Amino acid sequence: MDINIACSNKFLEDFDVDTVVGPTSLWMGGIHDATGARYIKFAGRELEPDKQFQFQEADYMKADDYDDFIENPTKWILTTYLPRQHKEFEDPYRAHLSLIKGAAGMAMNQGMLEEAGKRWAKEYGFPMSQTGMTKAPFDTMGDTLRGLTGIMMDMHMQPDKLLAAMDVLVDHNIYYGMATAGGDTTLPLFMPLHRGSYPFLNPEQWDKFYWPTLKKVIEGLWEKGKRTLFYAEGNWTPYLEKIAELPDKSIVFHVDTTDMKKAKEILGGRFCISGNVPNTMLAYGTPEEVRDYCKKLIDEVAGDGGFLMDAAGVVQWDAKEENIRAMIETTREYGVY
Repeated sequence: MDINIACSNKFLEDFDVDTVVGPTSLWMGGIHDATGARYIKFAGRELEPDKQFQFQEADYMKADDYDDFIENPTKWILTTYLPRQHKEFEDPYRAHLSLIKGAAGMAMNQGMLEEAGKRWAKEYGFPMSQTGMTKAPFDTMGDTLRGLTGIMMDMHMQPDKLLAAMDVLVDHNIYYGMATAGGDTTLPLFMPLHRGSYPFLNPEQWDKFYWPTLKKVIEGLWEKGKRTLFYAEGNWTPYLEKIAELPDKSIVFHVDTTDMKKAKEILGGRFCISGNVPNTMLAYGTPEEVRDYCKKLIDEVAGDGGFLMDAAGVVQWDAKEENIRAMIETTREYGVY
């Protein structure tokens, strides 16, 4: 973590950004080793040294687990889910020890991140751009419980149980968002939306399985004063009218491949909009292409405010330094209105 924070410090010293999300995305090997996590591969161990970590998806929740999960999610997670997902939880005695070690490691990690955030604000003048995170209930089910194959089958084979399980997750996901934010209501909460884009789900599936519980979570957070960074990965163009139903100012709508003009037309004035500089361009394009794209964005969507220049997705290791600089410099120089 010390090296991770040092790298982030170096970035802040070298690049003229105006806010910071946090240290580079790094999942701590020691914490996962303490619990025997099965769901992740690390660079320099299972992967080549210069690769990013890889998430190993599996159906740790089986098709016949729904009744137990719905009846008592906490009991099911402790007695069934964690032993399947973590080797150290298979033995009850070792499970207690690994839980203590993992919790202590997470607490230490979080403490270091908080101290780093204070330092960035004090020494570099960079405020954090967000606090906390949570998910759409569909993504909670599909990412880490049933997995992609499982949740696709469940929509057809046992839709009522899937819907009931997602309803159970609504209050949990609201609580988790506020807890990870430390109760802060000043900054937005990060919500990566993994599987709600088109055509990952067709409109009928989206209306039935994805949107109702996602809307409840966002509205529940907003009732507590917490705005959501609606990180719309992929194309959400067909769903913009539905998203416009959310309370004014309750989200920041982040654009990946959604039609930016339509997003501005339908959501602009009600929600701040961010993103849309393609990651492929940042990785494989030229500085001139990046500059032209950023100017186009500013001309089309930023004239009356309410726009945050950002990459379309989380910037990866293959982004070129000169392209990142081109995005920042063009925004500074051209984005005056």
